[in-house]
Amino acid sequence: MGQKRITGFDTKGVIFTIVIGMIPLLSPQYGAAVFAQASGTDPIPTANFNGVVTKVIDGDTLDIETKDGETMVIRLTLVDAPETSEPGYTQAKNFVSQKCLNKSAAVDPDNNQDLTFGRLVAVVYCDGHNINEAVIANGFATIYQSFCGVSEFADTVWAQKFGCSNEGASGNSGTSVTDDEDESGDCDASYASVCIPSAPPDLDCGEISHKNFKVLSPDPHGFDRDRDGIGCDS
Repeated sequence: MGQKRITGFDTKGVIFTIVIGMIPLLSPQYGAAVFAQASGTDPIPTANFNGVVTKVIDGDTLDIETKDGETMVIRLTLVDAPETSEPGYTQAKNFVSQKCLNKSAAVDPDNNQDLTFGRLVAVVYCDGHNINEAVIANGFATIYQSFCGVSEFADTVWAQKFGCSNEGASGNSGTSVTDDEDESGDCDASYASVCIPSAPPDLDCGEISHKNFKVLSPDPHGFDRDRDGIGCDS
């Protein structure tokens, strides 16, 4: 009997079989982060991943080295901790350092938010403990109410408890609505997380009750002077 000749069709079938067999090795269950390309930005992880906390920058930002050796800067979603020049900065940083530094961490990205200044917005579990919840519960930070209408974690028990529900709102973020703002019914789309009337008249930060809220273009009132995406931030 003569030797069977391998046709081009047979070769393609072999290649197809090999490629299909490799797909499970590339899936998230093997520990690699899955990325989705956002328009105009760096790839954003959409699946949970693990790593080690190598640096704590402040009470809501830290560095995590993944199993692949990549360093990811993580911004704790819905957490508003003091900045470097603000009271409580050292205490908040020390608390997060005590709980997370050099410890294993699991990262759950907030898929409703893009990268923020190169930082991935996420919930972080240090040795199994939700550090987002812990830093707020222990008084070192407050809930970032301006993002309660954005974050996928806004409906979680801890977020609702500390301010993402009207019943549990602490008011620490200054997002209460004045009678003038609430009764107008004219909420400008540039300030989707709060209700602020469109211009005219032109309003300044001192004329509204909202602070630290998300701002989108075109920002008719000019609340986001430093163009960091947050209006009337202190």
